[in-house]
Amino acid sequence: MMLRTRLALAFALFAAVPLAAALWPVSHALSGALSTEHAARLDGAARALDGELARLAREAGTAVDELARSADAEALARELGTGALAPADAAPRAREWMEARGLDVLAVAEPDGRVVSSGHLPGRAGDVDAEVAALLATPPSRAAPHRVMRAGPDGVEPVLALVAWAPVPGDPLRVAGGLALGPERAARLAALTGGAIAIRAPDGALLADAAAPGSPASGGAPDLADRLSARLGALGTPVRSLALGPPDAPVATVEVRLASAGLARARLVVVATFLAALVAGVLAAAAVGAFLASRVTRPVEALRAAALRVAAGDLGARVEARATGEVAELVRAFNAMTADLAASRARLAQAERVAAWREVARRLAHEIKNPLTPIAMSVETLRDAHARARPDFGEIFDEGTRAIGEEVRRLKRIVDEFSRFARLPAPERTPVAPDELVQSVLALFPSAPAGVVVAREVEAGLPAVLADRDQVVQVLLNLVRNALDAMPGGGTLRVAARGEGSAVAFSVSDTGPGVRPEDRPRVFEPYFTTKEGGTGLGLAIAQRIAEEHGGTLELRSAPGEGATFTLTLPAVS
Repeated sequence: MMLRTRLALAFALFAAVPLAAALWPVSHALSGALSTEHAARLDGAARALDGELARLAREAGTAVDELARSADAEALARELGTGALAPADAAPRAREWMEARGLDVLAVAEPDGRVVSSGHLPGRAGDVDAEVAALLATPPSRAAPHRVMRAGPDGVEPVLALVAWAPVPGDPLRVAGGLALGPERAARLAALTGGAIAIRAPDGALLADAAAPGSPASGGAPDLADRLSARLGALGTPVRSLALGPPDAPVATVEVRLASAGLARARLVVVATFLAALVAGVLAAAAVGAFLASRVTRPVEALRAAALRVAAGDLGARVEARATGEVAELVRAFNAMTADLAASRARLAQAERVAAWREVARRLAHEIKNPLTPIAMSVETLRDAHARARPDFGEIFDEGTRAIGEEVRRLKRIVDEFSRFARLPAPERTPVAPDELVQSVLALFPSAPAGVVVAREVEAGLPAVLADRDQVVQVLLNLVRNALDAMPGGGTLRVAARGEGSAVAFSVSDTGPGVRPEDRPRVFEPYFTTKEGGTGLGLAIAQRIAEEHGGTLELRSAPGEGATFTLTLPAVS
């Protein structure tokens, strides 16, 4: 990871920690405030629900008590007691009184529960109603919740009602009635609380439900807002339940649920604001860190790039980036160092060239000096024989001139080899098949020397090499001649070609005595030779040709096991 990136990340990290430490309490406090507000609203709705149910109970109890003390009830009791009114004629009275006083259930019954008249179950007149009998067995009090059967459009069905009873003064008749908590009254409760109302039996069965506009569904499972609220954190219980009846055996429960979608959205806004502020702060810190890091690291990166250029051989690389302090000193020191290196390399190259030409001149003078000695001796012998008029002068002249000619030809060969080494032309590379190169070299030896076996091993399907055909043939020919010279008593000459990745390797092997270990490092040096009469330029020229082709020339040898020279050239892609 780059230094600039690490500095930017460090700035972002150092900014994230204090930002999170500062913003998280604020976000948590806002969330807590929302939760408290939601719980307060729900508690308020529950109190309103409890108050409304108490009011309904009072209203039902008052209506029943007033009806029991009314002249109509006293007249009904008197007429039934005197026989002036038949029971069948008394049956419709409760229906009329129920509708007139706004009650949902009403029954006039005897103390044992025998119904005289019923407004909510007209067919029960004259029968004993167990529910009414159970109610009349309790002391008269304010209205209490009871489940009663009521005739409706779909037949008789259970309904939860706030029922009270009162005796008719001076008569055994009892009046029992109340207000039903059905769908209509559930809707009024929902409108009052602003939430959803669900009235449930002790077993959880839904008796009635209603929802105010914008509130969640009342009778089903918690909606998406409630579930989201629960996942975001405790917003308080989304439902409040009010038990109706004795605490140990409630008759029913009334649930109120407030819509929490807006509250969930508010929490989401708080969380999103916190995250946005945190991300914005981190990004801003990272941007500032990147800017400051760029001012610090730009000279360092320029130094790195310049160092890579120097490593690649470009000693002219300089750092131009502006810097201050210790980095500026480092930049100046680097530029001074590269300038010194460039000057040193120039001086070294000049010294190497002078040394190389001195070595070439020394070796060339040595090679030329050797033939001059026999030439001088032959000339002196001829002059001496001529001055003395020796009778065998003709024989001496013939022998001396022949020796002079041989040495002159030797001098010419040395000069030619030196000239070719010094002025080797640039290769003109074209695609050449490896098999053709091997065949061209072996064709120059139509018959192998006595005792020598020639083995040709060319791998099938080799790609062409990009090479100067004549120069590569010259290299291979030189290697073959050296191999034959190494086997004067016979042996095996092996010329092979094989693929090596994206290159082709040509190898020439012999079974001669091999190259001595102390001579191996010098075999490619100019004018180094172990052969009598050799110039020492053949392998030097061969290596130079290989390098100018982008290839290599290598030696592998072991004493007594022969030598193998391998020429590797790039293949045509």
